Amino acid sequence: MLLATMAASTFTFFALAVAASALEAEFDIGKFEIGLLGAVNTLVGGLTAPMAGRISDRIGGRFAMGATLVAAGLSAALAALSNSYLTLLAVMGLAGIAQGSSNPACNRAISEGITKTKRGIVTGIKQSGVQLAVFITGFAVPGLTEAFGWRSSMWFVAGFAAIALLGLPLIQASDVADTTKSANAAPARLSMFVNQVAIYGFLLGIVGGGLGRFLPLFAEEEVGLTLAQAGQVFGVQGLVAIPTRLVSGVLLDRGVSARAMLGLMGLIGAVAVVLILAASGGGAGFLWAGTVLAGMTLGSWNTAANLSMIRQPDAGRATGRLILGFLIGLTVGGPVVGWSIDNFGYSPAWIASAILALAGAAVVARRVGDEQPSITLSQ
Repeated sequence: MLLATMAASTFTFFALAVAASALEAEFDIGKFEIGLLGAVNTLVGGLTAPMAGRISDRIGGRFAMGATLVAAGLSAALAALSNSYLTLLAVMGLAGIAQGSSNPACNRAISEGITKTKRGIVTGIKQSGVQLAVFITGFAVPGLTEAFGWRSSMWFVAGFAAIALLGLPLIQASDVADTTKSANAAPARLSMFVNQVAIYGFLLGIVGGGLGRFLPLFAEEEVGLTLAQAGQVFGVQGLVAIPTRLVSGVLLDRGVSARAMLGLMGLIGAVAVVLILAASGGGAGFLWAGTVLAGMTLGSWNTAANLSMIRQPDAGRATGRLILGFLIGLTVGGPVVGWSIDNFGYSPAWIASAILALAGAAVVARRVGDEQPSITLSQ
């Protein structure tokens, strides 16, 4: 259910990125408008994430996950019915609620129902839902778009969310209560590390906003790949990230520092973007190499970041702050990178993305204050 909830919450976002060329043709729009679609989605998600975190802490993970699936399915159905760019833009705001609530809801469910020693691997499985969506959209959406139009992928998302809702009764009340608190207890002060990771998420969100929305177009326009091949590039990034997120979870369960893992992923992520940039003159080999590295780093850091939030006393509230930073980064990244590409080509945007990945690594490298939460919980 964690896997399905995370996938459903992001399907629409990724599917429209892969079908960007079809949207450009139908609505007579440019890359800035494509970026703006994602920006509305992530802006609403980012602004509602803190509230979603507080609600998740109050109502529990299962009901919060159900609300996420309803928002995801409804927004996908409305997107399929959209007959203008402005309508689709408005619908993407509703899809943003699913984006912003998915991580707080799922992280709260993990904090309630999973023992401490297994939270890393379960978080990796949960985070793989996002990459499962990337993989499926990358390989399925081009074919669906060419055969039935881009709206067919939206109906697929709506059906997926509806089916996933049927699994909610399978989630039982947990006997693990090590993260629950009395209703009268004062909220825990979030640690400085939470803020550092939120800033890290903001910076890498900008990078992800650019790569996530324009890597398929870059593959088509600059490297000379077909729509199907460009979709495969997008899908491979998601496929590579799935085992990486799982392995990250296992390593975190075994004591590897989340701070160190985040820093390393930022550094290697910068290298990945440079390799992608080199593909414009060096050929598809650089693109595939950069894409694989990007999947292992820029597409996989979320496991360490989310596990850090699950370890906080208020898992939902801490996750809300992380997702606020991350989705605002995605919001900034989409239209800014799109505008840069429209006016200056891909190179300046990719160079700036590499610099931001390095900046993210620098943010988490320094220990500021106490990394532990201010309220300790019984084992």
